[in-house]
Amino acid sequence: MQVFRIRLNSNKFQSFLPSDEKVWETDLLKLDCRPKLQSWVPPSVYIDHPDQSKGNFFHFCSAGFVVDQNAKDDLGKILEIAGELLPLPHQDALFHLVNVQQCVNCLDDEASTWVFGKTTSAKIRIAEYRFHANSLPASSLFKIPETARSEVLTVTGLSEPEEDFKTVVERKGLQGLIFEELWSNGQ
Repeated sequence: MQVFRIRLNSNKFQSFLPSDEKVWETDLLKLDCRPKLQSWVPPSVYIDHPDQSKGNFFHFCSAGFVVDQNAKDDLGKILEIAGELLPLPHQDALFHLVNVQQCVNCLDDEASTWVFGKTTSAKIRIAEYRFHANSLPASSLFKIPETARSEVLTVTGLSEPEEDFKTVVERKGLQGLIFEELWSNGQ
């Protein structure tokens, strides 16, 4: 089993930006494992760098990603189990911002390596991740409390291949993501 950080390949593929920068001053795009759908009002968006390739995944905000209709169709059940799909219309198409709500306390805090502040000695970020394998979620997309506002993780090897986010993305040839391995239990 392996855990990966999902990164958006915004150097090669298109990204969305809000038309009104004031949206950053609100909680609308703070994806912290809490539901948003009931109060969701999609912000107006535009494509940053339209000269770049159009992928199936688009960067938009921290701790979330946008999917096009093909990715939604191919990953629908996996995405719905993980959280909410927030509609994000743009021009003639409907995209969806994925709000992952599966937040699982599965980080092995003691075995993980942390970067500490020089003056405060406070934990700043995780340098090396270690997980409790028996605490990893059934959902292949998840977050951990320590980084819920900044990253989405995916686990492979816990479920059937058709329920495994990374496997389906690769098998279907969906583009726009980078999977950065954080941990493996060696099996």
